[in-house]
Amino acid sequence: MDTYLFDGGRITKMEVDYEPACNEKIPMAMELAKKNPDAFHEAIEMMLQLEKQTRLGADMVSCSRVLVAICQICLQAGNWNALNEYVSLLVRRRSQLKQAVVKMIQECCTYVDKTPDKETKLKLIDTLRSVTEGKIYVEIERARLTKTLADIKEADGDVAGAAAVMEELQVETYGSMDKREKVELILEQMRLCLLKEDYVSTQIIAKKISIKFFDDPAQHDLKLKFYNLMIQLNRDTSFLNTSRHYQAIAEPPRKKKPAAVESSTSDEKKKGDDKKTKEEDDKKSEADVAVEPEIELTDAQKKELTDKLVCAVIYCVLAPFDNEQSDMMAHLSKNKKLEDVPAYKEILRLFMSKELINFDTFNADFGMILAENEMFKDNSKHGKKCITELKDRLIEHNIRIIAMYYSRLHLTRMSELLNLPTNRCEEYLSKLANSDTIRVKIDRPAGIIYFTTKKSASDILNNWATDVNQLMSLVNKTCHLINKEECVYSVMCAVED
Repeated sequence: MDTYLFDGGRITKMEVDYEPACNEKIPMAMELAKKNPDAFHEAIEMMLQLEKQTRLGADMVSCSRVLVAICQICLQAGNWNALNEYVSLLVRRRSQLKQAVVKMIQECCTYVDKTPDKETKLKLIDTLRSVTEGKIYVEIERARLTKTLADIKEADGDVAGAAAVMEELQVETYGSMDKREKVELILEQMRLCLLKEDYVSTQIIAKKISIKFFDDPAQHDLKLKFYNLMIQLNRDTSFLNTSRHYQAIAEPPRKKKPAAVESSTSDEKKKGDDKKTKEEDDKKSEADVAVEPEIELTDAQKKELTDKLVCAVIYCVLAPFDNEQSDMMAHLSKNKKLEDVPAYKEILRLFMSKELINFDTFNADFGMILAENEMFKDNSKHGKKCITELKDRLIEHNIRIIAMYYSRLHLTRMSELLNLPTNRCEEYLSKLANSDTIRVKIDRPAGIIYFTTKKSASDILNNWATDVNQLMSLVNKTCHLINKEECVYSVMCAVED
């Protein structure tokens, strides 16, 4: 029976089967090179002749065996320069079979850890990366070699070089690579970019990962790594996103339980199944997998999850007020696990309440508890920033509450309520007015503050319609009076005549 080879989308017929020749010559060449090191080139020459025959005869299996044998002979002789030379030579040969190249590259990748010194390893990696550049069928091997090269550069202290090497890989386009391995390489790119403080590139790379991938409980370790990197990225720039990341890792790992698969042999059942749409099939497959409750955790794991939840609460409180932040606080307040940390539950309640928060009282009640957190340490830049932001959030909360209950207030009275000098009160009022959190006007000569409520779009439209109606009524009344005067004037003129 004829044997066909699918090479690069083309159907190539294998002309001759060189398996018997390979079974005879490959062991002979390896034994020759092993017994007599001086016969190394003679053994290689024997293999090169056989390689030409198998390549031109389109015998992929035999050609792969020959290429791998050439690499093994070079390894056995310890001739790394010859290995690099012959790998480059064999890949560039005319009509070289792609499957044979894949087998040879995979064999050479196993030699990277067997190199005698670092210089030899780097040279071999560089050779393999150069011959695999631009070849889709060996993209996985090139990605793994690049990861090894980046690890070597990072160990030497060249973080920028390691990041530059890793960023060359467009892993998200590799169709043959396993999804988990893709995510691992993308996370490595993020980590190296963070180390060299390239936050823009880190943000771009992070968008290549779909969050739905982490719904699989088997990927929980990658989920933790991803969100820890995102926390490092956003902790100084976006407290709200940082809180969202902490909430994601505060959820305990879950496990999926596959439901029993029902089977039926009746013809009616099969006909009914054939008529189902793809969407219905997807819904059924999702329903077949029942998500169990949380898995059992040790005390240490429970404490770690509680600490993550506490961080989520604190960063949510530190975030500037807006609708999204308000919704997140409401969502966090419903978390039953906050009952294990009543102090932080009370902090969340205070910021959600419509009451003024006295800073001295707040500091006396929660100062010692907050000081235990790493994010409020005075000896770090981030800790100082968090302390400053907490004071600002307290003052802004109090101003929003004052705006709810007052429509007009003296500036001196407001400084008493906020325990701030008048010039600082004006700064915070201007800041909140610019962010469109409150509507306020200040009469500085009189020292009076006027608060107005923000009107909804429907209220503005109703007011506009009312004003238009009043305007048209005045126009109609004016026209009526003008007509009346004209009539009176015409009558008077007729009487005089």
